[in-house]
Amino acid sequence: MATVVIVDDPARLGHRSWISKVRGRGWWGWVAVLALNGSFAVFGSWISPYDHTEQLPRSKFLAPLESDARGIHLMGTDELGRDVLAQVIEGARLTLFIAIAATLIGAAIGIVLGMLAGYLGGWVDRLVMRLTEAQTAMPMFLVALLLLSSLGASVWNLIAILPTYIWPTFARLIRGETLRMRSAAFVEAAVTIGCTTTTVLARHLLPNLASRVGVLLAISTGQVILSEAGLSFIGAGVQDPDVTWGLLIAGGRTYLTVAWWPTVFPGLFAGLTVFALNGLARRFTETVGR
Repeated sequence: MATVVIVDDPARLGHRSWISKVRGRGWWGWVAVLALNGSFAVFGSWISPYDHTEQLPRSKFLAPLESDARGIHLMGTDELGRDVLAQVIEGARLTLFIAIAATLIGAAIGIVLGMLAGYLGGWVDRLVMRLTEAQTAMPMFLVALLLLSSLGASVWNLIAILPTYIWPTFARLIRGETLRMRSAAFVEAAVTIGCTTTTVLARHLLPNLASRVGVLLAISTGQVILSEAGLSFIGAGVQDPDVTWGLLIAGGRTYLTVAWWPTVFPGLFAGLTVFALNGLARRFTETVGR
């Protein structure tokens, strides 16, 4: 009777080695930036020095580090006397929620379609690739603007539309990696012992894609943050009374010649977050690839 030897997945054999490489590689600056913004999003109500909605018109446009009856304002105040730091902290919550939710939805769509295309091939592969080509051929910012103008500018519409930016990238990457691994020994062994297509994809292929998916998640989250900021900046994204970094940037642009801080500080936090996500993805790729 033939003996079937199960070859263990590379993801299970090698996870300790790449984790050991990651440690001490200088990731902590990017991690610190993301941890700060994450703490703003989760613990904003306790961290914020003031209520972000509190208005004091006689204290409008206080420069950073100036104070009034409420106390010192580290990032100054806006045209209504609201504390800019409190608004930046509040904006982190909705900005990151939209970015993470939209990225996860787009990633889930792209991963499923990419794995099916790469593993099954044939008409499934051709259909998925034609869809990605059609998607990438469109000016997606204008498409999103048109859809938001038709459906209405809201948080949930943004979360529904922004995944269209990123799922083709996931689908193409995952398809290529699935094509490369579908003839690997551990996949053939799983098929030999009778594993279903769902089991092969979910338990054997998907874990081996984790590192690449993680890198793409970080990059895509940064892209979604910038897309949300751009749409909110032109009035097609989040609307008052909700607060995001993009909306804060848009609100302060009128007064940029009078007071730069209501615009610059939200933009700085958005830029640093995207920079940290891209830097973290790059270092992760370099470290794991060694």
